[in-house]
Amino acid sequence: MRTQPRARSRGGRAAKALLSTGLVIGLLGGALVAVHDSPVPSETDLQAVAYSPPRYRMVQANLRASMGTARFKKDVREIVGTAPDFVTYNEVNGRRTADLEPGRYRVWRKGGDPYRSATAVAWDNDRWAATSKGIHQISNKRGKPADQRLHWGVRYANWVTLENRATGRNVSLVAVHFAPKSKYYGDLVRPSARALNVLVKALAGRGPVMVGGDLNVQYDGSRYPRDIFAAKHLVPTYDVTQQAPVTHGRASTIDYVLARGTARFATGNQRAFGLESDHNAVSVDFSPLPVTSTASSARVRFGPGVVVTDPGMSVAEEQSVLRTVLKAINSAKRGHVVHLATRTLTNGRVVRALKRAETRGVRVRVVTAEKATTAEMRSLQRVLGKDVNEDTWAVPRPRGYGRAGLRATVLLVSRTGATPTLAFSSSTQMSGLAGTGKRSGYVSVSKASYDKMLAPVFSAVGRRS
Repeated sequence: MRTQPRARSRGGRAAKALLSTGLVIGLLGGALVAVHDSPVPSETDLQAVAYSPPRYRMVQANLRASMGTARFKKDVREIVGTAPDFVTYNEVNGRRTADLEPGRYRVWRKGGDPYRSATAVAWDNDRWAATSKGIHQISNKRGKPADQRLHWGVRYANWVTLENRATGRNVSLVAVHFAPKSKYYGDLVRPSARALNVLVKALAGRGPVMVGGDLNVQYDGSRYPRDIFAAKHLVPTYDVTQQAPVTHGRASTIDYVLARGTARFATGNQRAFGLESDHNAVSVDFSPLPVTSTASSARVRFGPGVVVTDPGMSVAEEQSVLRTVLKAINSAKRGHVVHLATRTLTNGRVVRALKRAETRGVRVRVVTAEKATTAEMRSLQRVLGKDVNEDTWAVPRPRGYGRAGLRATVLLVSRTGATPTLAFSSSTQMSGLAGTGKRSGYVSVSKASYDKMLAPVFSAVGRRS
């Protein structure tokens, strides 16, 4: 099944569009990485550390159905030559399974008809063992021109759950291909996204879920179903890396790697590379991250990534957003600056961490959206003061907070551990419930993101800088 030919694009504006939203959605966070002592790293060094082995590489590849066999096999060799752990294939109906699993690779796709076999998942069998496999219908809308063989509105996702042979950890892999928009069956992007969510939710109880596929929708376009994916914490790597490479046609970005459960992973080393196919393949690395303590550490580095917590995880994992905040504050040292903006600050652990930071010589500045001065704020003000022109302060500014467009929590640290600048944005306010339920947060380690998020914090308290 071929994709819609050469979707038009607004080019490489995706990252700029994300940064202009104010919440800097690419800041997806909490990627804590413990490392050995080293000199102050550059941002590039941080990327290298965050994504150093052990790493799991995933490649998404749409291999054009009309290509000859020789060109098809050349593309498969090109893909497995990058040593991926996982591969998701599109348009492979009509291809021999043996040609999709050279050497140590194994593949799963449901046979029987060209609809079910059009997508496939492959994995490095030396490192991963399949524990379960299946297929899930994404759309079922018939309609086609008289000269077309298949109903492009009928689509399936093939999936497999894999166990790492060394660690025993599970990852689920999904290959999907949304139907292109057509007058014969309409626009199936949103219903297909909802159907994919059903599968992702079912697999999420086993561990992280990685999805690869041609979604036939432009990443920075109005039809991209961001709201639907966000409902199940399914995050495209483009949000994390703040880069959207060309994958098809005239500067189009329609091929994706998406992930859920990446609170336990850093994401990076993303690139697109050319194939004989009319699509570029997308490669991205995921590095597993330990659930760390919240104690101070000069050896901790933060990398860009996403924190997602759901009930049912371990207590430590369910507190990933709260732990990110505490770890960042606790690892700040004398002379560094902590800015915390949060709608409500009633979490005792956060309040105590801020007070301890001030006693270490950290300049601590706090603004909330609370209309009444709470007991926690009064206790902070006794330590930090109320004058926003001083080095430390704690103030409620409900009107200013709203005008500035701040999220529920914004944490900015000029240096924490081995990370020169950290910017954290979350939908979770620092209340007593911050360590429970469904939470998400976004981290960046770039100076540009830090500066962009600092401006509304100052605006909320009536300062320019």
